Amino acid sequence: MAGDDITVHVEWLARRLTQQQEDAAATEHHRIMVNTLRVSRVPEHVRDHNADAYTPGLVAVGPLHTANRRLRAGTRLKMSYLNSLISRGHPDPASHLAVIQNYVRLVAVREREARAMYAAEDADMSAEDLIQMLVLDGCFVIEHLVNVATGVEEPSLHATPFGPVQLSVDLVLAENQIPFFVLVDLIKSTRLPEFDTTGYQPTELLMKLVLYYLGGEKGRDMSVGLPAADDVCHILHLLHAMVTTARTGWEPPPRLQDAAPVEMMREAARLLRRLPLLLLVPLLYPILPEESRWRGSYGREDLPSASDLKRMWVRFQKARGGSTSKAPAGIASVLGAVPLAVKLAHEDRLRLPQLRIEFRTAPLLLNLMAFEQSADQRGGDVSAYVWLMAKLVQSPEDAGVLVAAEVVAAASSGSESKEDVARFFRRVGAASEAAAELEKSYLGETVQKLRERSQHPLFMMWADVQRNYFTVPWAVVAEFVAFITFISTILQTYGSFKH
Repeated sequence: MAGDDITVHVEWLARRLTQQQEDAAATEHHRIMVNTLRVSRVPEHVRDHNADAYTPGLVAVGPLHTANRRLRAGTRLKMSYLNSLISRGHPDPASHLAVIQNYVRLVAVREREARAMYAAEDADMSAEDLIQMLVLDGCFVIEHLVNVATGVEEPSLHATPFGPVQLSVDLVLAENQIPFFVLVDLIKSTRLPEFDTTGYQPTELLMKLVLYYLGGEKGRDMSVGLPAADDVCHILHLLHAMVTTARTGWEPPPRLQDAAPVEMMREAARLLRRLPLLLLVPLLYPILPEESRWRGSYGREDLPSASDLKRMWVRFQKARGGSTSKAPAGIASVLGAVPLAVKLAHEDRLRLPQLRIEFRTAPLLLNLMAFEQSADQRGGDVSAYVWLMAKLVQSPEDAGVLVAAEVVAAASSGSESKEDVARFFRRVGAASEAAAELEKSYLGETVQKLRERSQHPLFMMWADVQRNYFTVPWAVVAEFVAFITFISTILQTYGSFKH
């Protein structure tokens, strides 16, 4: 195209503008991702309640805990793993120098990009030190992931008491992360003969190795519905995506049509069991002392505890996955087969995921919440779930209700265990900042329905009467009367049909 002695190459110019537009969009996307998902220290007001939950106990990954002298054993472990990773594809030690040089070149190219993932005071080290740290840490993580996936024993890791369990915690700590793109670049330059026949590209292989380590479901394609590797900032970010995706894809198993008569009988039995209490409430509530009534009178922003919700006819039930789902075996297993899945059914049945309380549970929940708060997700799924559970479990009695419903799996049984469960939820609940934005979270509707139930006069009176009058002997009498009433009704119905 020519005009006024000016020649414009339309196709060339359009292609240049298109490329510039794509580059600018990619740069802006990375800038936003770095600013919102940066690896940073947990705020002091959050750390004060659970300082140990954010500090690695075996291996420091990234620059935030490199100065911790307690982790020197982990540094020696990294050196050993670097050698074993390279030896997989290069048995001759003479070739190891060239492989390491290539690793250094790859990381050096993106050193400034990696440094930007940390606050300036946390990455205050020379370029050489940062590059060396990222190479060593990245190779260590990849070698451990490969060992777990291939079933290779790690005697040097098992030589440390609780080494594998502690490492599974260390690798998901909010302050113990390195950029995911460093892992991607390193695995692209690593020969892994064990996976040559799988046909996976290096990036896809890395995603599967990480997901297998986090979820533990061998043989299952867990990459469906998860973000692409380019959109992942670090391993904790990927774990958070895995947990939230599992929740959004869950629905309660459908009812079987053949089970309809059984459900009708159950509903009839529940109504008959409530009949004695309905008859007693008008008699007992008026003589209840005034100072004993406030416990059932919750404010509009309050949520009844599990024991009071049970007195208000809410039944707790463990959320179950579909027939093809399996409980994961990795660190995410403590959140159950359907993490964060909460559903209040129309028949007053509150389904909750089974939470297994063990050594890894508190650090996992606390660091997932720390990630949400650092990423400015105040209404984040994990924070909302922990807030709900902390409100439900206010006492050992509440803990006993959820343990009996298999919603909480404790390490041991008995009164001491119930107190431990209550103490656990007080601990993790103190770090939750979801309350202000709870209505915007996925639990907003469920919490609102439970609050409405606590404001219903009948439920409030019933809860107060049960709490003050229905001790164990009264409960036994009520159950006996309900049973006799139920049997009598069945016999009368049968007799009328026979007649």
